[in-house]
Amino acid sequence: MALSDIGPSEAGGLVRARAHPGRLSARRAAMIVARARLVAGLFAVLTPLWILLDLWALAPEVWRALAPMRLLTAAAFACALVLIRGMHTLRDAYRALAFLYAIPALFYLGCYAWALGLEPGVLDGFLAGYAYLPFVMLAALALFPLTVAEGACFAALMLLLQTAALASGWPQVDWPGFIASFSVLALIAGVATLAGLSQLAFLIVNVRDGIHDSLTGCYSRRCGEELLDLQYALSVRGEADLALALVALDDFQAINARFGYAAGDATLRNATEVLHDSMRAGDLLVRWTGDQFLLVLPGAALAQAESAIQRLLSGGLGVRPDRAPVSASVGLAERRGDSAEDWWRLVDLAEARMRRVREAGGNRTLAG
Repeated sequence: MALSDIGPSEAGGLVRARAHPGRLSARRAAMIVARARLVAGLFAVLTPLWILLDLWALAPEVWRALAPMRLLTAAAFACALVLIRGMHTLRDAYRALAFLYAIPALFYLGCYAWALGLEPGVLDGFLAGYAYLPFVMLAALALFPLTVAEGACFAALMLLLQTAALASGWPQVDWPGFIASFSVLALIAGVATLAGLSQLAFLIVNVRDGIHDSLTGCYSRRCGEELLDLQYALSVRGEADLALALVALDDFQAINARFGYAAGDATLRNATEVLHDSMRAGDLLVRWTGDQFLLVLPGAALAQAESAIQRLLSGGLGVRPDRAPVSASVGLAERRGDSAEDWWRLVDLAEARMRRVREAGGNRTLAG
């Protein structure tokens, strides 16, 4: 379902990571690193335990030779677990995946090269237990939200690994068996890539819905708080003005009660369009609560913000289903004029002034 929810402008993000916005890249990197650490920790524990299965299934000379390699591999996974811990960026996530796949790949190639000197009967027993490793490594790709390009790249590396193992024993190659296993590997690679792509699509939709309000299209409350925190920091650092306007639609609940929620939703969308049309480039509009919008005006002094809001109210915010104009109660606050020590104080001031306007009958602005 997530794949079907992807919009045309987001489809490129399924193919290449360069099309991802910063917020999505950060979320994806954190998910990849967290899952890479989980897998590394799991294999750091399971790899030495596999010695017990080798002891049961393989000849003594085989499991004794493999045991040191398994312990070394377990130590490598433990080191990777520590190294991956401090990783955060998307480039770090690629490094984490490289660690995660390089360790078993080297173990597989080393074991395969060593096993070629075994007697045919012993070699068959070894291959029966260890030839599955590339399949496991490919299937593990399904754990990560990867693009088509990323999934194809890692899958190609695993297929090259299988080919390298084949090349090391070239004179005795069982071609029918190799073609069959290679075909299954390619099938698993396709399924794992599709599974990773589905995770990526879900993540894209999730991040998109977390950024924008699904009804009105303006910024969501959670994203708006992050943007407001950034704008406040920039305002303090540059000693610039920063004004907030909390716009609350008057008698909105009466619209829902009298005309239904569909009419109320349409009223909200229309009001949002009017607000967007009146905004300057760089202004931000956040849906703060159900019928309240927070207009963030970077670089605007209190007088400028008040003038802009007055022009907005004079034109109205659309019409109600009964054709009456939609009005709003607006509370204004400005960082320097109100000596606000943080952005929450600004919001509190704007909300308190909006409530005073609403109690006085609404349809006007209060700035102090």
